[in-house]
Amino acid sequence: MGEVRVNEVGDMVLTGAEAMRVLAEPVRLAITDRLTRHGATTTAELAEAVGVAADEVVGHAERLAEVGLVKRDGDSWEACGRGIFFEIPEDGDGEVQQAARALSNAMLLSYEHLPRQWVAGTEPELELDWARSAGLFNAGMWLTAEELRKVQEDLEVLLMPYLQRKEPIPDARRVRMLAYFLPPKSD
Repeated sequence: MGEVRVNEVGDMVLTGAEAMRVLAEPVRLAITDRLTRHGATTTAELAEAVGVAADEVVGHAERLAEVGLVKRDGDSWEACGRGIFFEIPEDGDGEVQQAARALSNAMLLSYEHLPRQWVAGTEPELELDWARSAGLFNAGMWLTAEELRKVQEDLEVLLMPYLQRKEPIPDARRVRMLAYFLPPKSD
């Protein structure tokens, strides 16, 4: 424990290789995602949500608890924060860099199905004003690595008032925003 702290928006900040490696496992990532999005959940509900047996959920959740990402209250599990934040460090420990890259890749791949599910199951049922508000931002631009990190930081600052909102306001819905930042390899 001790590798995870919570920042001002409630995200669990990962800086150590062990917490990143633990979270990079797909079932553990699914458990953490479920807990951060829906709050405290029983072992049975988690098992159903992530599609594994209850005893397997307990093993994965206990591993997440060891590194400070979740905590147990009886038969319920709860995330220690509202989201996940980590960076691939610029220099220093190569082990942390490798773990952060593995976690980044695991997260990208774990959410790849969401747009397809949304299009098939949610979008056809949306009211017109919500359908008009939904969509994709797809832009190509020339950026340096430093500028790309700045764009991501600026986006977080722009969203801060909404990320810090603890309770929904009238007519609000919990919106999932996926932003992929995919630079090409150098030539």
